[in-house]
Formats: sequence, C-alpha cells, structure tokens
Amino acid sequence: MKIEIVGHSNVGKKRSNNEDFFALDAKVGFFVIADGMGGHNHGEVASKMAVETIWNSMERFILVNQRVMGKMDDIRVSEQANQLANAVQLANQVIFESANSQLQYAGMGTTLDAVLFHENKAIVAHVGDSRVYLVRNGSLTQITQDHSLVEDQLRQGLINKEQAKNSNFKNILTRSLGMSETTEVDVVEVNLCSGDFLIGCTDGLNKMVSDDEILKTIPLMKTPKMIVERLVDIANDAGGIDNVTVVVAQWSE
Repeated sequence: MKIEIVGHSNVGKKRSNNEDFFALDAKVGFFVIADGMGGHNHGEVASKMAVETIWNSMERFILVNQRVMGKMDDIRVSEQANQLANAVQLANQVIFESANSQLQYAGMGTTLDAVLFHENKAIVAHVGDSRVYLVRNGSLTQITQDHSLVEDQLRQGLINKEQAKNSNFKNILTRSLGMSETTEVDVVEVNLCSGDFLIGCTDGLNKMVSDDEILKTIPLMKTPKMIVERLVDIANDAGGIDNVTVVVAQWSE
C-alpha cells in the first residue's frame, strides 16, 4: 500500500495565536490533529500535550511493540484500535492532571482526532468536534460524530440543520480531553479502497466551508498538498474566524 499525507495549520484572520496542533508520518501511516481551548492562551499547551503524548505512545507500540496501558480492550475492534484508544485516554489523563495541579493551566482542554492506517483499514480515534471525513468515488462521508451540545440537539430532533448552523451554542462541547479524569473515546475502523482520501480538520474549516465545498475541492486540486492548501485558503477567504488545520491522506494499493 501507499500512503501520502500532507497537513497545514494556519492562525486564521481573527485570532492572534494558533491553538491547533498536528503531527503526521506517512511512513508509519499515522496523523493526529487537535484543537485546544482554555484561558490565557493555554489551549495551545493542551493540544500540543495531547498530540505529543499520543504520538510517543503509538510510536513505541508500532516500532517496538510496547503496549499502551489502559482500560480499552474491546474484542470487536483490532489490537491497534484498542492501543490507539488507550493512547488517547492517556493524553486525557496527562492534560487533566496538569490542569488540576498547575493553576495557570486550569480549564484547558482539547479536541482530538488520531488516524492510523493498518493493512487495508483506517483506524480513527475521536473526542470533541474536530472531524475526519472519507472521500470516495465522488461522495463525502463524515466518519466522526461531533461531541457538542448542538449535535446532541440535532440528533434528538430538537432543532433542524438550519437552526444548528445558526445556534449560539455551537462551541459548547459535551466531550473533550482534559474535561474530566476519564473520557470515552469513539473508535471507528474503516475499510479502504484504492484512491480514498481521508481529511482531518479542526472546526476552523467546517465552520467556514460546507461539506459540498470540501467535496468539490478534491477533483479540482487532485493531490493532498494542493487540497490542503486550497481548503485552508477557502476557510480564510470566507472570514477565517478561527484557527484552521487540515490534514489530507490518500491511500492507494
């Protein structure tokens, strides 16, 4: 298999600092993306802490088979998926303890999406409202489910899509890393087809760019590098109200 992964993070047009953080490695077939939050600019501390904790944990597992200790041991998913979820839970613990032991970090937290390519699958671990999309044969599917108050209201039929788009509660998360001592991690395993694209992004993209616009960009730009650059530009051209980070991976046999 061949994996090409490209990412870019931009501060946007309205913010003075970038609280997003990401890392990727095409050789390993792995990327992580996080959108930090917290007072006094410490969202950037939480997002970096999450990415580095997960990165180091998974690197040891992949390279030397050193297992990530944790509570996730679900027989319905692969060993790799369980290990990725445990790495995310470890990152949550690290952030929570830092926020509670150091006054300047109180209240910090972050969203998290981690994607590991293994054999013919993409393993996705998710907490928060950053997103991972799958683009295949001219269609776009959101793999992750936003952990937000508005998304909960939408699922329960309390509001419609237009009301959700204009809601004043769009930024209220129901789940994030650092919010509590433990967190539930959504894990999804996706069977891949040659030519599939996976797009990971913070909400600085999907706040400004519709799913239809994201989908239209793929055939026009063709390569992951071109797609990443174009999506970041579109988000900023639309107002750039938030930091925007995009990672695009293309998998082929």
